[in-house]
Amino acid sequence: MASAKPTVLHLGEAIKYNHDFYDAEFACRFNIIQATETDRESFIEALKTKKYGDFSALFRPHFQTGGFMGQWDSELIPLLPSSVRIFASAGAGFNWADVDLLGARKIWYANGAGASDEAVSDTALYMILSVFRNFTRSQIAARTADPNTFTATHKLIATISRNPRNHILGIIGFGNISKKLAHKARSALGMKIHYYDIVRADAKDEEALGATYHSSLDELLKVADCVSLHTPLNKYTQDLIGTQQLSLMKKGSRLVNTARGQVVNEEALIEALESGHLSAAALDVHYHEPQVSPKLAKMENVTLTTHIGGGALETRINFELNAMRNIIEVVGSSGDFKGEPFTPVNKKAFEAAASR
Repeated sequence: MASAKPTVLHLGEAIKYNHDFYDAEFACRFNIIQATETDRESFIEALKTKKYGDFSALFRPHFQTGGFMGQWDSELIPLLPSSVRIFASAGAGFNWADVDLLGARKIWYANGAGASDEAVSDTALYMILSVFRNFTRSQIAARTADPNTFTATHKLIATISRNPRNHILGIIGFGNISKKLAHKARSALGMKIHYYDIVRADAKDEEALGATYHSSLDELLKVADCVSLHTPLNKYTQDLIGTQQLSLMKKGSRLVNTARGQVVNEEALIEALESGHLSAAALDVHYHEPQVSPKLAKMENVTLTTHIGGGALETRINFELNAMRNIIEVVGSSGDFKGEPFTPVNKKAFEAAASR
């Protein structure tokens, strides 16, 4: 006998952390079906044949699984039943889904915003310290276990490194993560905070963070001693930082990217580092991820990590929890809309469609 409860289509692995909430709050409200496909072609066929019926929500609690169908685009999204109210996913990024198209079909897209704020801002803070103090170069030398290399690097580091204090941190994209970073960099490192965003922050936020607003990206780049990127990847931010933008930065300045790899043109970055125009860079994300540029990997003035900005257990726990909470907030007992998600990404597109 079919369940009278709204159906949720679960993509990827089973939940791992929030079992009490799942049992007491989530599973009791919804009929949860696990998608069994492992590739795009078979998933498309499942949607065409209505294998999973008229489900009300898509649930992807782990950003490292459930992506077997590839891009959510104009081929895939129109196949979703009209009953779908929300796509709730773990992770902060959403460049793999056309969230505006989802919104146009009156489907909310909600991500894991907030869950990774602490971890990503901590990672960016570490990278700022690394590019000012040349910690990667020092680590490479220490790991040689060679006394001569150790001594030579010990002497060199003191002549090329700077304290971050009183230097200008230029932040591109002033959301929750970068505001946390601004607070940490200002209070712990004594940095001066400047930022650029298409939407200016509230005056109270600027005052609390001592943040100076720039109405153009170019103006921010000209004054910053270190630029930290915090923008989503979309058609407007692809290669946002290229040859022209890097040329505007001060000679000897630094670049940190914990956003998305393709926001920075990789070849332009390599050229700026090789010429000495940039003194250092730190990348948690990579243009051809998971492939890291072999050229960048050889540079001792470049800090590289494996997209672990949000990689803390607390992040994973809250990604999973927030995906459930967003569905509960949106889907009513009969599968109708009952509210908005806590972390909507496509609110503008959704509301435009809903108003028609």
